Amino acid sequence: MITVSQLDSARPADFASEAENWSQFTTWAGTAKEFVDQEMADVLRERSGETVTAALGRVTVLADNCEYARLQSGLVCAALGGLAEELADAQRRLRSALEEAAERGYPVGEDGSVTFPAIAGEDGEPGWQGGTATCGGGGRLGDYLDSVRALIGGPHAISAQGLAQRIGRALRQAEEVDERYARTLAALVVEPGLRITEAMWADAGEDLRTVGAALTGLLSADDIPAGAPAGENAAWWNALSEREQETYLALFPAAVGALDGLPAVVRDRANRGVLEIEQARVATELEAHRALEPAAGGPAHEEWQRAHDRLEGQSRGMEAIQNRLAAGGTNGLPETFLLGFGTEGNGRAIVAVGNPDLADHTAVYVPGTGARLENVEGDLVRGTRLWRESTMAAMGESVSTVMWLGYDAPQNAMPFEKDEIIPSATDRRYALEGAPALREFTSGLEIAAGGPDAGHTTVIGHSYGSTVVGAAARSDGGLATDDIVAVGSPGMLVPYAKDLGVGSDHVWSMAAGTFDDVVPNAGRMFLGENDVGVGVGRYGIPYLKTDVIPNVPSDEQFGAHIMANDSTGHSAYWDENSLSLRNQSRVIAGRYDDVELG
Repeated sequence: MITVSQLDSARPADFASEAENWSQFTTWAGTAKEFVDQEMADVLRERSGETVTAALGRVTVLADNCEYARLQSGLVCAALGGLAEELADAQRRLRSALEEAAERGYPVGEDGSVTFPAIAGEDGEPGWQGGTATCGGGGRLGDYLDSVRALIGGPHAISAQGLAQRIGRALRQAEEVDERYARTLAALVVEPGLRITEAMWADAGEDLRTVGAALTGLLSADDIPAGAPAGENAAWWNALSEREQETYLALFPAAVGALDGLPAVVRDRANRGVLEIEQARVATELEAHRALEPAAGGPAHEEWQRAHDRLEGQSRGMEAIQNRLAAGGTNGLPETFLLGFGTEGNGRAIVAVGNPDLADHTAVYVPGTGARLENVEGDLVRGTRLWRESTMAAMGESVSTVMWLGYDAPQNAMPFEKDEIIPSATDRRYALEGAPALREFTSGLEIAAGGPDAGHTTVIGHSYGSTVVGAAARSDGGLATDDIVAVGSPGMLVPYAKDLGVGSDHVWSMAAGTFDDVVPNAGRMFLGENDVGVGVGRYGIPYLKTDVIPNVPSDEQFGAHIMANDSTGHSAYWDENSLSLRNQSRVIAGRYDDVELG
């Protein structure tokens, strides 16, 4: 057991100082990661050959090592900081009791016992005997019984017993803190070597939970304002000290990375760690799952195949995101920021080309039907093409384009896909459920950038993504955006452009011809102004409602600016060198007079 002199002479400040050193190392590791990605790797990517390929592989290993070191050193910093704080608290409690014992003249033993003097009786009355009060250790019941026994020992016995109990609690607290953090720090020991394996990344996820459990009572994931408006998130973050911010980042990266309203660099740092850990977890699960493949044919194999395809798809999507992050700063592209990531539902991925906090023009691209983590690469390509074209249109002003897969999109647009008679893309539920997340995200961008006048924002919805945009814009508070663009839209849940909250002059639309893009026509039936466009009559016979206003954004009566386009398919609006892409980029750059109308 820890003794009185050991706790009294302990130096929690030394642990706090060491935590500062690890914090500095965390910063250095992050800076080194950026240097390796953006300086060393960039030079190699501009060259070719076997030697260059081999060198690039080694540089990639070095970048992974820096990221792993950043994550692990952040955990060590958090653990040491928690140890310093909790040990200092136990020491304060001890010293307070020791000071009071000294004032009363009570000697204190190394085990926490308190000796008290006798009190002589007056006028022939019996006095009170001296003695020693022990710190017990029997818990609340033991302390209570000791206090009761002290009542018959006189005033000194009562005071001494109270002090002994306080000292005992401080010693036990210090001992528990010492043992808990010793286990925690031991768990953070890693194997030497440069190459970071999937098993090590998976272990890092366990380390997050270990350190988080050790710090229970100091910091908790429950303290993070999950589900709160972006403004409350920003206020909470800004009220934290730098050390507290670092600790929350180290322990709860997924929760911090999901907070709208925080700076892009903070969310990116948090989410990159989450991506690495999730990628390792999925790879480990996929390997184990493949080893359990049942015999072909039958329901067991079908169920196995579904789980296999999901894991394989998640792995493919995460690899696409990693590749896009690694390409940041290369081939004329700016830094890339991972503003959101998760594997829940159909997956989440929010990736920004350029820093939206600093951009003069920001575009948020919302993908539609079929969007999910496993095929995110195509949407990432669209976001990148939007950035390149918009940067040219912006004529020297800075641009950031954000691919926002922050909702569960419907997965089929035509009947009989996935064994559905009614296509899921006709269901408003996906849009209504995704709208609040899009509203808070755009609000968070505005707050992180410095307010509504800090820059120009455009929200682009493709296909069902435009339905999500409409659902978000029509609600109270609307979207924090200056312009709305609907591309190949089946409907926006409003009959007119004026209902989207930005003014009809700032609503834009494009759609290919009827035979090139059938989605707008399909939307007229199912996504009109009313809840549904198809009613059910007598005997269950469906009929087309006559009170539906079936306007889609590409209809003249909707009231949006209809832009010319040269798309030959529902997904071709972002083809390179296309008029469709140029027109979207001119809106993003605020070059309204240059937009070609159709």
